[in-house]
Amino acid sequence: MKDKQQSYLFQVNLKGMISLLSEHLYSNPNTFVRELLQNGVDAITAIKTLDEQHIGSIQVHLNEKRNEAIFEDNGIGLKEDEIHKFIAVIGESSKREAFEANDFIGKFGIGLLSCFVVSNEIILETRSALADKVLRWTGKADGTYQLERITEERPIGTRIILQAKKEWAHLFTTSAFEKNLRFYGDLLPIPITLRNGHEAILINEHTGKWLNDDYTKDELLELGKSTFHTNFIDAFRIDAPSGKLKAVAYVLPYKTQFSGKQQHKLYLKRMFLSEDDCRLLPKWAFFIRCIINTDGLSATASRESLMVNGELKATQKEIAEGIKSYLKTIGVVDPAIYHKLISTHYLHLKAIAAEDVDLLKAFMDDLPFETSKGIRSFKSIRTYQKNIYYTANIDDFKQLRRIAEPQGLMVLNAAYTFEEELLKKMQRLDSALSIEEISPVHLLKSFRDLDEVSANAYMNFTEKARKILETLNCEVTVKRFQPTDIPAIYIASNVNHTGKSSHIKASANNPLAATLGAFTRTNETKPQLCFNADNSLIQAVFPIKDSYVVNSIVHILYVQSLLLGKYPVSDKEMNLFNEGLHNMLIMGIDNFINI
Repeated sequence: MKDKQQSYLFQVNLKGMISLLSEHLYSNPNTFVRELLQNGVDAITAIKTLDEQHIGSIQVHLNEKRNEAIFEDNGIGLKEDEIHKFIAVIGESSKREAFEANDFIGKFGIGLLSCFVVSNEIILETRSALADKVLRWTGKADGTYQLERITEERPIGTRIILQAKKEWAHLFTTSAFEKNLRFYGDLLPIPITLRNGHEAILINEHTGKWLNDDYTKDELLELGKSTFHTNFIDAFRIDAPSGKLKAVAYVLPYKTQFSGKQQHKLYLKRMFLSEDDCRLLPKWAFFIRCIINTDGLSATASRESLMVNGELKATQKEIAEGIKSYLKTIGVVDPAIYHKLISTHYLHLKAIAAEDVDLLKAFMDDLPFETSKGIRSFKSIRTYQKNIYYTANIDDFKQLRRIAEPQGLMVLNAAYTFEEELLKKMQRLDSALSIEEISPVHLLKSFRDLDEVSANAYMNFTEKARKILETLNCEVTVKRFQPTDIPAIYIASNVNHTGKSSHIKASANNPLAATLGAFTRTNETKPQLCFNADNSLIQAVFPIKDSYVVNSIVHILYVQSLLLGKYPVSDKEMNLFNEGLHNMLIMGIDNFINI
């Protein structure tokens, strides 16, 4: 026979729970301002279900001498049973199960606890629109509370009275309160007034006009300038019905990194929520800043972010499509802004175009690429030569940049993120395009071979050079190529890129990749040092019989070619270079002495 199981209740340390929620749930001590504004707005929203013509207001009274602040609203108020249920029970909220719950900003019933961060005591005085009693609830940080009736007459609404802790007294000054009230409540449709003695400051007199569609482009840009202190390239609207979201997106006037993170202004039901986009914007939109208001999405318990749910995901897609729609049409709407956008944010546009064919079609001709003839638009590249040659490795490009033009070629640098992928997509879009990857090995094959007479003349020198460089795992060849001022070129045919070489692709996120990852040499195939038979130095060197001299010159030219090709030079190779120079200097001095 089984023992009868007994149920037990959790034992909760209420003082510790309040401390945990009030001091660790909220990241900013100023959060209590937002929470009290929110409660006031929700109370006014609730009373409008009884009286649609009700004109709500929030008054904040300061007494700097006493370090005291009073938040007062003319909302629906609370009855006695509601105080016991919703104020004294952590996690309970009068708004959570309400039929009109979507009209309220908060619904978790824990926001009032944020006041314990700055005050040891919370006094709530309230009169409900549905009862005659005026009640005072006093809650303390130790987890206790008292409830009493007030005999004096009070209007319908609620007052929250806070006495600042000594360490937070600086938050209870007029300047600090005005700043925080504007920060959190500048978009709220209910007038907020800050009072200190006879001084009255209306916090949100001219706010929220940008939500109206008749707000002009110039007004939007001025709003962006005052909000973010930046003169933006352009501003455009985004609507996302899934989240009942309206936004103004601003195009930054300067280049940004892919890893950069922009500050935004995100509002939930016109209450400030976060300076983060809360994952609403696509990952590639680093060049965009936004002012956003959503009436349809839900906040997390701390109300510092948005809940991830189906509505959020649908809204994300709509915002992404809104930005793409702007990018696809701006070239027709305003060509000047279009070209400024490309010149400033071409890296981000390439990232978007790499995943969106329609956007690629819109931008393809004007996207800039680095080439051996400087920065060129793709339209300029495709009209320069029939075949478009590119290299997917930054070091190959550095080597090809100097020798491609004399061979009559323009080479495009596609070593950076998205660029090779873009070229392949461009070719799929336009079958008439001929786009081919090229490497120094390809150019080596285009160099002219020596005729039989010249080959025989260079044979002795070639064999000596091969023996000298054999220990360095390097093959030797002699050809004719342009420009003639290059005596020799090092071609690392064994370096992998894009699955064929060991070079790590350069990336906008990792500019060191081109420097650190591009130099691994393997033993699969040997690199080559190609001497230029048309170079005057090589023509002077090859008849030399003295092995000592040839050895020094070959080592010098080998290391020089590595340096010109931007390849790393080992200590061993650097020592060979220094010894070669030393030997040549000694021989020059000896010859001078013997004259």
